[in-house]
Amino acid sequence: MVKIGAKSALVLALLSAASPALAAEAAAPSLWQEMYLWDALLTARDRVARSQSDPAMIPVMKAIAGQVAQQVANLAQIDAYIKSQQDNLRYAFSQDDPGPSLETIGANFDTLAKGSDQIRNNLYFLTVRCRIASTQALPDPEMYQAALLILGQVQQLQLRLNSLYLDANDAHKLVGDNSWATDKTFRHRSDYLMRSVVRVQDSVFAVYNSGYELAMRSR
Repeated sequence: MVKIGAKSALVLALLSAASPALAAEAAAPSLWQEMYLWDALLTARDRVARSQSDPAMIPVMKAIAGQVAQQVANLAQIDAYIKSQQDNLRYAFSQDDPGPSLETIGANFDTLAKGSDQIRNNLYFLTVRCRIASTQALPDPEMYQAALLILGQVQQLQLRLNSLYLDANDAHKLVGDNSWATDKTFRHRSDYLMRSVVRVQDSVFAVYNSGYELAMRSR
């Protein structure tokens, strides 16, 4: 039976436990607005910022593109593990007693679902960064190209999510077709994984819309 090894499980655990993208990296480029909590003066600060864009704008935009690219890689990793779960399920359902194998697969489903949820949270964090950057965007060719780079990575993100959805759906269908071997708890784990994958779509739309607004303000 194909199982997620200790090293791979550790990678997934780190992915699911990770804080929002680059939030802990003090040296990462950031806009001065990101150092403030929202308050009644934020709008006034935004108006002042529009008159002279932050010098860190372009490095921040390139960093956002890199962070989106990291989420593409994270989705690819989850997709690969979900494909391996399909082989695990086929092996389990061929056994007279699939219980022990299904328990391991169920735990893997939980980890993959948490990883998908973390990616969703990371994308919402990047959406906020794009929204803040939009308040300081000025018509500038280099800034516009940086915004297009973000949109290009979001396109790759959508393509990867499409593939992940198809593979997750195949695994979910395998569970549904072999309900004789599964209990309510296992089916719930399968449903939870499918739901977590589907919910990533909302965050992809959010980061695309914020990136598109940023591009239009930079054009």
